[in-house]
Amino acid sequence: MNGSATTFGTSQSRSPNPLFGAPHTLLSSPVRSNQAVAQEVANLFRQGRQGEAVALLNNQKQGQPPAVQQALDRMVSAELQYSISPNSAHNSLDLLASPAEIGTAIRQINEAGNQPPEMPDTSTLSDQQKFDVYASIVQTRGDQAAQDDLANGNSVIVGLRTETGTLENSGQGVYDDRIAVISREANGAVHVAEFNQVSTEPTAQYDANLANHPDNRFRRSVGEDVTGDGIRDQGRLATPQTIQMYEDTHRNPASAGGSDFALRPTQEAVNRGQGGVERFTAATGYVDNSNPAATDDLNRTFKIHSGSRSNTDSAGCTTVHPNDYVRFEESIRTNPGQTTWNYLLTEVSP
Repeated sequence: MNGSATTFGTSQSRSPNPLFGAPHTLLSSPVRSNQAVAQEVANLFRQGRQGEAVALLNNQKQGQPPAVQQALDRMVSAELQYSISPNSAHNSLDLLASPAEIGTAIRQINEAGNQPPEMPDTSTLSDQQKFDVYASIVQTRGDQAAQDDLANGNSVIVGLRTETGTLENSGQGVYDDRIAVISREANGAVHVAEFNQVSTEPTAQYDANLANHPDNRFRRSVGEDVTGDGIRDQGRLATPQTIQMYEDTHRNPASAGGSDFALRPTQEAVNRGQGGVERFTAATGYVDNSNPAATDDLNRTFKIHSGSRSNTDSAGCTTVHPNDYVRFEESIRTNPGQTTWNYLLTEVSP
């Protein structure tokens, strides 16, 4: 098989301490949304008020789960839209954060804006917190179209890829990735649907370079010969990128001649999808240093569709476990007028 590639005062009471060794008293403020606080933090950074910015950010993080704390860093980075450096003028005794705290916070913000996210633990989060986590990934890893969709009440599909070798499960794939479908209504109400039985990678059963591997139940060759050696090279969507999808169908192997709902890249996505596909050109099951660099352009075969129960059925598509697939289809229809969906796919950090 062969996406379009893209890319938060109040007073504080503390004893003066020139060494900043005493514990800080947290800022006291009414409960505000994470996004509103991120905007104020970014404004304080722009004004050079780094101590206030860091104190406010750390105050908002207090008591929130790690996934939300990381989301706050991404939100601030997205609001700033540039990397920040510590201000060397830390001579005042009434700073609200120490130089060490400021340096740590700035490093975390910069990394959050530039590095892949962790796979977030959302098991204890409210829907609003989950929305903040996934929306912040859209802010830092998605393109403008995906961000506009969220602002306009449309659903956005967020895919999180865990790097997995294609030979796993005898080359039949494993559902170890995640999809979240998120949207926000004009009144602020949020919708979040998570799917943890997802595969965003191909399986070796369709990789001609691994046809004779003893751990592979090879089916047939699928892909494009990008190296000119006469062997089809399997592909997967490169990350991070945002792909505009539309509703289509996919052949259902369990019913002769039948088909199921699927999402497929629009022609617009294909037209601007240069370099949107990575090809597996070496018999390793990974895109790694032993795999000669080979990228290809997006084509319409890279769909989102249902897999099987014991086989992800992916030759490069994103597949969802059949037990979850009807719910996935329902989740993208929050806005009845929506006819295309932006799919942001990103890798996650190990």
